[in-house]
Amino acid sequence: MRGAVLFNGNAETVDALVQTAAPLLLSSRHEDPAVASSRRVVLVTAAWGDGEHDEAHVKRALNGIGLPSRFENGYDTNLVNLSLLHEVRGLARTAPRLLAAWHEERRIAEMARAFYLEHNAHLIQLFRRTLAVAKREDPSITVARLAGDQGHYGTGGKLLRYTLSRELRHALDTLEANDDHLVSLLDQIEQRTFDSVGLHYDPAWRAAQQRLEQRILSANSIIVFGGHLDLLLDALRFFRLRDALAEALRRGTQLVAMSAGAMVLCERVIIYDDFATKRRDFQLYDRGLALVRDIQLFPHCTERIQTDDPDNLAYLARRFRHHACVGLNQRSFLLFELGPHRAASVGEDDCVIVFDPEGRKLSYHRGEIIRM
Repeated sequence: MRGAVLFNGNAETVDALVQTAAPLLLSSRHEDPAVASSRRVVLVTAAWGDGEHDEAHVKRALNGIGLPSRFENGYDTNLVNLSLLHEVRGLARTAPRLLAAWHEERRIAEMARAFYLEHNAHLIQLFRRTLAVAKREDPSITVARLAGDQGHYGTGGKLLRYTLSRELRHALDTLEANDDHLVSLLDQIEQRTFDSVGLHYDPAWRAAQQRLEQRILSANSIIVFGGHLDLLLDALRFFRLRDALAEALRRGTQLVAMSAGAMVLCERVIIYDDFATKRRDFQLYDRGLALVRDIQLFPHCTERIQTDDPDNLAYLARRFRHHACVGLNQRSFLLFELGPHRAASVGEDDCVIVFDPEGRKLSYHRGEIIRM
C-alpha cells in the first residue's frame, strides 16, 4: 500500500490539526496523476451528527495552508464533504425499510453491549479484589509480576501467590473471551439484519454506496473527524465503505484521523465512558474497520489513563494484548505508513505513549520509530 495515516488524539482546534497535517495534505503519493495533481480533500464529518455540513471553518483552514476551493455550479469540487449521514437520511425517502432495519440493528447491538458490560463488571471487580489481596500480602507486588508467575510450590505465602496468580490470569482470560464473544455477536447481528432486507441489492442503497465510493476513490487526502463515535462507525459500515477506504490507501490516498475518527480505523474500538455513574473502565465497543492493524489507539490519553500507574498500564496492555497499546494526546501525532509498515511520532509539542504488559510507559518523541 502506498498510503499513510496520520493519527491524532484530540486536536485543540481544527487549525492546529490542519497546520500539523499540512506537509501530508500538500503532498501526494497517489498512483493516479490526476488525483495527485488535484490535491482533492474529502472531509468525513458524520461524527458531528446534525452539524455534518458545518465545515466552513475546516475549509478556511485548508485554504490557509494553500489548498484551494474550486467551485462548479455552486459546489466546492476540491474540498468535498463525504456527506455520509446525508446519504443515510436520503434512504428514509427512497428505501425506508432499509433505514428501519439499520435503526433496529443499532438498537439490538446496544442491548448486546449492555449484557457484555454486565458480565465484565463482575470480572473486573474480581480482578481488583485479587490484586488487593496480593498487595496486602506483598505491597511490592504488581499486575505484571502476579500475572507472569508461572507457578509456586510449597505452602503458606507461596501457595497463596500461586492461587492469586491463577485467579488474576483467569479473570483476564475471561475478559478477553467476552471481547471475542461480543465481536462475533455484533458481526452476526449486522449480517443477519442486512441479509434479511437484501441491503446490498437494493438499487437506492447501491446508488448511494457508489456515490460515496467515488468520492473516496477520487481523494488525494481524507480527513476523518471525531465526535459521535457510534454514528460515524455505524454509517461507514452500513455503506460497506471499509473496502473503498482500503483501496484508496492502496492507491496512495493519505488519511488524517483524530479522536473517534482515529479509533474507527483500528481493528477494534476501545472506549472509555466519560458519563458513567460508577467507576469507569475501558471496554470494547465494537469492531473497527481494521485499516490499520497491530496498534490499539487510546485518544485523550492522559485525561483518561493513569499513565503513572504501572498496574493500570499492565492491565490495559494485557487485556488488549493482540495490539500495541498507543496513547495519543491533543498534540500527539503518529504517522503510520502502510507500505513499509512503519509508525513514527511526528508531533512537535508532545510524544506518543506506548504501554506494555510489564506496566512500562514508553515515550516516543518527534522522529522516533514506534516498536510494534
